[in-house]
Formats: sequence, structure tokens, C-alpha cells
Amino acid sequence: MLNRRNFLKTGLLAAAFPVCPAVADTDELPHWPLPNLKALFPEIIKIESVELLKTQGELMLVVRANGQLGITQCNDRMQHLTSLLKGLILPHFLGKDARDLPQLVDNAYRLNSNYKYAGMPLWNCIGSVEIAVWDLLGKLLQKPVYQLLGKQVRNEYPVYISDFNREGDPEKIANQLLEKLTVTEAKGVKIKVGGRMVNTPENAAQTRKYIPLLRKILGNEIIIYADANGSYTPHEGIETGKMLEDNGVAIFEEPCNFEDEEGMKIVTKALSKIVLAGGEQDSSLYRFRRLAQDKVYDLLQPDMYYNGGILRALQVAEIAKKYGAVGIAPHTPKSDPLIAPFWQVVALIPNLYGLQEFVYNPTEKKPTWHTDIRLTKGKMTIPNRAGLGIDYDPSIWQSAERIV
Repeated sequence: MLNRRNFLKTGLLAAAFPVCPAVADTDELPHWPLPNLKALFPEIIKIESVELLKTQGELMLVVRANGQLGITQCNDRMQHLTSLLKGLILPHFLGKDARDLPQLVDNAYRLNSNYKYAGMPLWNCIGSVEIAVWDLLGKLLQKPVYQLLGKQVRNEYPVYISDFNREGDPEKIANQLLEKLTVTEAKGVKIKVGGRMVNTPENAAQTRKYIPLLRKILGNEIIIYADANGSYTPHEGIETGKMLEDNGVAIFEEPCNFEDEEGMKIVTKALSKIVLAGGEQDSSLYRFRRLAQDKVYDLLQPDMYYNGGILRALQVAEIAKKYGAVGIAPHTPKSDPLIAPFWQVVALIPNLYGLQEFVYNPTEKKPTWHTDIRLTKGKMTIPNRAGLGIDYDPSIWQSAERIV
């Protein structure tokens, strides 16, 4: 088992991610180098419409300009955010030049006192539009989005299989995971511990029984990550973390309430053989800087939508690099079109850490209305298709319901 603190101190990290020449530290947040979109697109790209449509049971954000559509599926939160999207966000994009995308994102946060709504609801709306505009720009240029943003550093990545069970027979759950691993050839899993923002005696007993049994059934070669979703007090987090360490679990995600930075720091400091991870709920780049600087987490996990889109995820990667985190592992890579912006980020960042999430349900019927998303021998290939890399059956727009 690799000692977390030793990993951070040794040259292994430096060898994997070469260190740039030292520069004087300032209060300014580090930034991902922005592309010159006006050099790539000499003519104005006027955003003619931005619509939230419902089709195939999903909400889709669709941007139209120059005869092309930019599309992203929206996450489950968007259904509760439509008034915010319509009233505060869309006016900052509609009729504007898509080549000014970084400034449009900033304006949607900064102008008209929108910043007073700052948090996941605001940034989820901004991020969804930003992601759709990137899809539009990539399609207009007939290139993957990542080729507009930098140099590709990988064309595939290994995955773990997510499991969301917190109740039920631990042996049955573990064997189901083993079957999924056998089919997908994935090398790891992520399981749930605690009760999600609560830890009842029943939750604690389930976790104590499940972890050693899971390790026994999966064997020592399979990588295990554990996500507590803020279930524990600092004391409980340390106690559970040590049990996870004893069973070779590699990553412990959000042991404490995500707002309790001091509690998380206590847990992180007390555990030395496991990587502490978090950031899924966060949408402030200044907070991400603090989380890295103060060693609240070892590993940052910005959500591709909650945190405001592709550019801000790339900026978190720069923050992690500058302030000593082991890297980032962006949140939201599912087995549907929500995975698409994640592809663009992981194609570019050198400090991607560990296995990445994939949701695999063998009994679920594969949808036919969008590009098939599949694994090959436990790895996901990053597509080189234009835009975000997802193609849609054109017929789905004929019956789409306009929400916004």
C-alpha cells in the first residue's frame, strides 16, 4: 500500500508531472491557457437561440448558431433550476458572439448582481450553457473540443465501476460487483459507506461487515474506493478511515459534511495510508484553492456541471497543480451523454488521478438515440468526434418539448 504522505513528498509525483520553473506566488488564481477563439473563427458566431428541451425523458440544453446545434444533456438538478436559467443566465448568452465564451461565462456570474446567487444552482445553469456552446464550436470547426483547448495528453483512461447500495445483503452486493468487474474487465470499484449525511448504528454495522467481506470476495488486486457522502463526524471519519486503510481501500471520499472544512482537515491529518478526496459539491474556485492550500483534501473532485463547465474544471486542475494536491478526478462521468464534457477535460490535464467513474447496469437497455458509450477491457477511449463527441438521432428533436 502506497503511503499517501510519502507519495506527496517523493519524486514520483514530480516525475509524473514535471514541475514548471518557480514563480513568485500571488493571490491570483491560476488559469488554464485560453485559446484565441477569434483566430480559430474569423467570423462572428452569433448565438441565435438557447433552449431547454425535454426529449427521451431527459432535459437537453441546445444552443443554435450558424446553422449548427450545440448540445448537452442536463443533470437531474436542472429540472428545479429552470427559472434561474431563464431569468438570469440566458440573457448573457443569447444574441452574443460565441467566440467570447470565457467572458460570457464571467458576465453570467458577475453582472446584474447574479453573483448574489452564487453556488451550485447558478453555476450548474452557467456550466450547462457553456458546455453546449463548446459543443457548437467544436462542431463548427469539425474538431473535438479538447483540440480547441490544448494539447491532448491521453486518448483513454481506466475506470472503476460505481455502486450506490447502502443497504441489503453485503455478500450479495459484493458478488454483483464481482460480476460487473468480470464483464467490463474494470480494475476497481467505488462503494458507499455510512448513510449519506448520517451514520446510524445500522449504517455503521453495515459498513463494518461489508468492507472486509468485499475485499475477500474481490481479492487483493482490485482497487477499492469508498464514498461516505458526508456521513461522519471527524471522530467517526477517522475510525472508519482506519478500517478502510486496514482493508487496502485507496480513496476515502467526503467522510465529513462537505461544509465542515476543519473536521475534514482533522480526518485528513489523522490518516496516512489513504487518499482523502472531495469537492463534488463545491463551485467556488477560491474555495478549491483553500481546499488544496490547507490540505483539506488530497484529491479535488469538481463536478463538470455544478462547478460551471469545462473551463472551470480545467482551472481546478491548475489549482491542484499549483497548491500541491495529488491531482483531480472530475465528477459526473456517467454512462450517458453527461460523460461528454469529462472526456474533453481528461484528454488535456496531466494531473488526472486514479481510476475514473463509470456506471454499469447490465440489465439496463442501451439507448439508441445517442452514440453508444462503452468500455473496452476496463478502459474508456476518448472519442475524436467533433464537438463533445456525442451524436444524436435527429428525430428526437421533432417531438421535443420546449421547457425554456
